[in-house]
Amino acid sequence: MSFAFGHLVGAWLAGKIYEYFSKNKISHYAWFFLILGGLLPDADFLLDWIFGYDVHRTITHSFLFLLLAPLLAYLLFSILKNSEKKKFAIFLGLGILTHLFLDSFSSYGIPILWPKEGYFSFFSGFTPYLPEGGLLEGNAEVLLYKLKLTIVDMAIGTAWIFYLWFRKKIQF
Repeated sequence: MSFAFGHLVGAWLAGKIYEYFSKNKISHYAWFFLILGGLLPDADFLLDWIFGYDVHRTITHSFLFLLLAPLLAYLLFSILKNSEKKKFAIFLGLGILTHLFLDSFSSYGIPILWPKEGYFSFFSGFTPYLPEGGLLEGNAEVLLYKLKLTIVDMAIGTAWIFYLWFRKKIQF
C-alpha cells in the first residue's frame, strides 16, 4: 500500500528512469503532469470525504482511467492549441501507471478491469471479490498495521525531500 509520498516518489523515479534511458530532460510542465498523474487516482478520496460516496479504488484505479485521463488531457490541450499536448498526455499516463503499479503491491490490489468486478494484486493475483474495509476500518491490529504504513510513507517523503535538498534541487 502506498500513500501520497510513496506515489510522489514513484512518479519521480519513473521520470528519472525515463530521463536516464531516453537521455532527454523532462520539461518543467511535463514533470507537473507526471507528478499529477502519480496522485490523480486517489482524487476519488475527495468524493468519499465530501459526499460520503464509497468510490475509492474503482474507476480511477483501472485501465479505463489509465486510457481516458490522458486522452481527455490530449483533447483539452488540442482545443487549447498547445504544441506539447502529446507529451503532457503521455506523462500524465505514466504517472497514473506508476500509481496503479504501486497500488498493485497492496493486499487489496486494484480493480484493473473495472467495471468488471475483481481485483489484481501482485501478492494474490486476480480475486473475483471486492475487498472489504476502508483505510480506517478494521480491528486494532489492522489499524496499527495501517498506521505503520502511514509512518513509513512519511519517512519516505522526508527522505525524498532531504535528498532533493542535499542535491540542491530545492531550497528552503
